[in-house]
Amino acid sequence: MKSINRSLLATSVLGCLCAHAGTEPSAMADLPPPSSATGLLFGKFPGETAYDKIWSGFTLYKDDNNPILEEFSLQGRLQVQYADGHSENGHFDIHDYKNAGKDENVWGDDLEVRRAYFGFKSKWFQNWKFEGQIDVDTDGLDGKGDRTLYKDLYDLYVTYAPSDAMNISIGKQEVKFSREQEISSKEILTFERSNVSDLTFPGNLTGIWVNGKGIQEHWLYELGVYGNDRVREFTNFEGGTIILGKIGYDYSSASGLDSAIGWFRYMHNTDPGYKSSEIDANFATPSSPRFTDTVALSSDIIQGRFGITTDLIYGFGDNDTLQSDVLALDIIPSYFIADGVQLVGRLQLATSDDDNGFSGIPAANRYDAYAPTTDVLTTKRTGDSYVSVYAGINYYLYGHKLKLMNGIEYSHLGGGDYDGYTFLSGLRFSF
Repeated sequence: MKSINRSLLATSVLGCLCAHAGTEPSAMADLPPPSSATGLLFGKFPGETAYDKIWSGFTLYKDDNNPILEEFSLQGRLQVQYADGHSENGHFDIHDYKNAGKDENVWGDDLEVRRAYFGFKSKWFQNWKFEGQIDVDTDGLDGKGDRTLYKDLYDLYVTYAPSDAMNISIGKQEVKFSREQEISSKEILTFERSNVSDLTFPGNLTGIWVNGKGIQEHWLYELGVYGNDRVREFTNFEGGTIILGKIGYDYSSASGLDSAIGWFRYMHNTDPGYKSSEIDANFATPSSPRFTDTVALSSDIIQGRFGITTDLIYGFGDNDTLQSDVLALDIIPSYFIADGVQLVGRLQLATSDDDNGFSGIPAANRYDAYAPTTDVLTTKRTGDSYVSVYAGINYYLYGHKLKLMNGIEYSHLGGGDYDGYTFLSGLRFSF
């Protein structure tokens, strides 16, 4: 009996202690939950591979649960390349390409820093993005020999993005008309964008634009209005206006392909060929495209290891700029022959109504147009037709963020004075 009483007493005391303990706050409950933030500031580098962890270091702070600041990261790219070429312009033999880089040659005469951008990107209040980059002047000197940190403001804009269907942005950006232009220089498969694409490139302009995707699951769109003066920082609104519109349709599911998108594009320029009164860091005055209106049909298809991008472009000439109409086709096929090893090709075809003065098709901006010649006054840099074929191989060490590229391109300017080829080899790094 005494044993039973002792057991009941012990059980009662234990129950009271447990009940009392349940009313006291736990010491563990006082501790804040572990932070989900990652980034360089926290010493947390997510990722499975060494490359993943290294590149995650460019993210200073990231926390998707933070209602104010979700992410702040550095961004940039460095692209270094070597170019060599040969051409025959009538009786001229040209083989010296070391100065074709428009005062961007560094590290001797052979290696050129093709692009060097540095900036930031950030996400705020769930629906806002703010980012920008400068075009770094790698030798620290402008075209006059004075010291400068950067060539120009590459982009700087703020975006309100409440959904995939609507993103509204204002600021300065690289305005992209063709599909090839839309692909970032970090991800383009060839060293240079095509001459066909460059003919219609508006430049880095200040404006306002809206874009979206997933409209009724398949439709995409973009509409933008920009000042067409190409200046070092923000527009002076001295020139005309560029209006750019795009509409696309994603037919991947209907076609059974991994990715398949087609676009119609339209661009109107109220002041074709406009040159700003402001010169850039290299003391050049880039001009607006010399077409009043430009239309294009584009497509981008990926299936397994194979991909192909096409642009069919028509530019309506302008009498004031003496620019004739131009019809052009750009085709870029690619194929991965092994993991990380990709073969790339490109075919460019263009025709113009005439080749008098500036009205025809110019030689490619890089490097054909800057090929040395013994007689600048008689060398004709425009023609009535243009054909170019590119073949290259890309080796991806860490996707487009770190890759090696090699390519060779043959170009012929019909009615003009260029027929030759250029070999390029380089390294591309981005974060």
